[in-house]
Amino acid sequence: MSPPVPRAGLRNQDVDAVIATIVRVRTRTLLVASAAVLLGLTAITLPACANRPGELAAVDGTRRLVVRDTNSGLTVVLTMGAWDGVPPYLEEELTVLHVLVANMGRAPIRLAPGDFDLTDERGFRYNLYDAGGSFRLAAPGEGGANPVARGQHVTTYDRGASDDFEPIDAPGTDVAASALPWGVLQPGTQMRGFLYFEPLDTANKGNLVWHAHNAQGAPVVDLTFDLHVFR
Repeated sequence: MSPPVPRAGLRNQDVDAVIATIVRVRTRTLLVASAAVLLGLTAITLPACANRPGELAAVDGTRRLVVRDTNSGLTVVLTMGAWDGVPPYLEEELTVLHVLVANMGRAPIRLAPGDFDLTDERGFRYNLYDAGGSFRLAAPGEGGANPVARGQHVTTYDRGASDDFEPIDAPGTDVAASALPWGVLQPGTQMRGFLYFEPLDTANKGNLVWHAHNAQGAPVVDLTFDLHVFR
């Protein structure tokens, strides 16, 4: 899988074209010795079959939510049920959300694991699992993106407003390569990838909030997604 590439020169119609297509991450084919691909995780261990967390969707049953903030120029596309990587049962073990973040504003925006919160209707908080990937702006003359410490838990990026997240290490899977990487999103660029949280296995509703900050750490806007669990 190619490293994440911040796309420059986006226009509003470019973002709309992305929204009009199904947001899916291209995965690579892996040969495994067993039919069950177990995740080797730091701080958590997932069985091949656990209590299924249910299917996430908006209240009307749609699998994609779009939030725009005109003041900051931020657009976020949240897609549920989009995982098609290895292991194939990942959405039965974790809450897996695909996000596309487009910065159409004038200020660089921080992408950091500590800026995302997932809670349920009872107020319980669900930890984010950080795969450790990051990106940086390409230097003049460099082609493509430049991932930094991708899949390794070396803190080369801003952790965000909170330290309430845990590292995840899943060798032999697509978890790290498909995760949303962290860094500073420049104006006119976008980044996409998956977020992984503890499963909403006993909840009926969830609330995802991205507490967006600029590159200096000042709050910009809170973008909120209301999620429903269908069983």
